[in-house]
Amino acid sequence: MKLEELINRTYDMFTPNDRQVVSYILANKAFIAGATSQEAADGCHVSRATLLRVCKKMGLQNFAELKYLLKYQDGAGDSKAGEDMDAIIENYHGLIDDLKKADYSRICRLIYEADRIFIYGTGNEQKAVAEEFKRIFLMFGKCTVDLFDYGEVEFAAKEFHSRDLFLIISLSGETQEGIRILRMIEYTGIRKVSLTRWKNNTIAAMCEHNLYAGTRMLTGYRDMSYEIMAAFYILLDVLSVHYLVYERKRKHEVGTSAESELCQDE
Repeated sequence: MKLEELINRTYDMFTPNDRQVVSYILANKAFIAGATSQEAADGCHVSRATLLRVCKKMGLQNFAELKYLLKYQDGAGDSKAGEDMDAIIENYHGLIDDLKKADYSRICRLIYEADRIFIYGTGNEQKAVAEEFKRIFLMFGKCTVDLFDYGEVEFAAKEFHSRDLFLIISLSGETQEGIRILRMIEYTGIRKVSLTRWKNNTIAAMCEHNLYAGTRMLTGYRDMSYEIMAAFYILLDVLSVHYLVYERKRKHEVGTSAESELCQDE
């Protein structure tokens, strides 16, 4: 989609100040396509936060997506996305900003209270993410089991109960085997968490709790496409830090409660 078409679809959402930003972008496509978000914001005479807000009003996730649109769909720049390291780095910054804003308290509570955590990845890369999740939370003392395919999940599901947790990892959230598995374990009462690329997908809708980590697809380099999965691993790092803080808080509360009861008995 051309940038002009995207702006026309969302124009009514813009404030007068937003429209000045949009006008500057349209008049300076080549500059914006090669600039960092801070350089572009300076050129628009607004803050970086304002520029990012305008991008999101247009339906883009971050500034990196605007650059991608300008360079590879609008024709303002080089066609070799695989060589655009600046765009990749900018995308990472946007992903990290989004991950930092997320609320992990519910997920941390589920992990803390879970007797066992079962993990299923819908593809090879997803299984690698599942293995990393297992490594981290085994280190934290949680009973964590990764399941390889439908048959393993079906066998394990005979022992699932409401204090267990099932984490399913999928990029698109539309993998048919993943959907079949969620339907199959519905009767067990196990609590379900999805980790997917974006929010609007079938697997996320079938789970009570959701985690999201955006990816980036690089295309046009040696006729190949490659999806950058770094956000999934960054999310695990962020989640692990939040979990350690949550665990420390819960253990402190238990210790304080025990001391209070002891004083009352005395």
